[in-house]
Amino acid sequence: MSKDEDDKPKNSPWGNTNSDETKNDSRGKPQNPWSNDPQSQNLDDLARRIEDKLKNVLGSGGNGGFKTPSFDNDGKPNNTFGYIIMGGASLWLMSGVYLVDQGEKALVSRFGKYVRQSDNGLHFRLPSPIESHTIINVQRVNTLTVGDISQGADAQQNLMLTGDENIVNIGFQVFWRVKNAENFQFNIAHGEDNNGKADLTVTQVAEASMREVIGQSALEKVLTNGRAQVEQSTKELMQHTLDSYHSGIEITQVNLRKSEPPSSVVASFREVAAASQEAETNINKALSYRNSVVPQAQGEAARFNQIYQEYKLSPEVTRQRIYLETMEKIYERSNKVIVDNKAGGQMMVLPPDLLKPQAKAEGGK
Repeated sequence: MSKDEDDKPKNSPWGNTNSDETKNDSRGKPQNPWSNDPQSQNLDDLARRIEDKLKNVLGSGGNGGFKTPSFDNDGKPNNTFGYIIMGGASLWLMSGVYLVDQGEKALVSRFGKYVRQSDNGLHFRLPSPIESHTIINVQRVNTLTVGDISQGADAQQNLMLTGDENIVNIGFQVFWRVKNAENFQFNIAHGEDNNGKADLTVTQVAEASMREVIGQSALEKVLTNGRAQVEQSTKELMQHTLDSYHSGIEITQVNLRKSEPPSSVVASFREVAAASQEAETNINKALSYRNSVVPQAQGEAARFNQIYQEYKLSPEVTRQRIYLETMEKIYERSNKVIVDNKAGGQMMVLPPDLLKPQAKAEGGK
């Protein structure tokens, strides 16, 4: 090839290059990766298509709205375009870094299929759309209310039938948390906040469980001293149902906030409750009287039996003793003085106080 031919500019899809600026290796062969070999031509076509697509996306024509990657005289792209590609790739890789706080679990899915679980700390996954992760809080206790707990509300959800065929107005709260993040995420439906439809599931299970427990309980038990048992039974039934669904939910507490008759019959119910309270009061009074009288009667009976045993041993002595004790009780408050005529006529000196009328003596006290 002549020198004149070497001086001629060579055509390139990215511009003209001069042969005197082309670098050769030790064997005199060109090192330009954008030479005219078939592989380089394919790369040129690919770069040209990328350029055209970028122009179409960014809406630039021939007015310089989009600046194509610049190349040096050897046909090599400069470092700016490479830096952009490297920066984009770095940002894409960095999007796979995620942080899991204390009390949380991260579930990692690959193309939608669950692959692993991460505890608290800094972790890495393959960037989207290859892998994705979902954060589940397993420490927070969630609260939901079933039935309107305001006074006088007779919503259909609140009214429940008791075991003795009465209607009661019920309102209660349920406290729950996630105990198994994997089951919670994949076995029940969720809303955008990851708890919306989970609350709906717990609410439906809670209402069904409460209705079953109330349907097996008497009205008086639900309204008075059986509330704690109703709460415990509802909690156990809810947990059993949710475990059968493999929901990953733990019920921590059920709090019965309201249990009363419907507002339409509350006046009559209060009258019945007042009558029941009065009956209970009278029963307590009768029990108190019995507890005071029965021991006393039992004591008298025991004393009579003792006297009878003594009477069988010596009837005369016992008879005389009973007579004297009885007369002593009769005359102990009398103001009369009894003198034995068989005393031999001896003079008896009585104290002055003994001769005073008993009425005056008692009035002076």
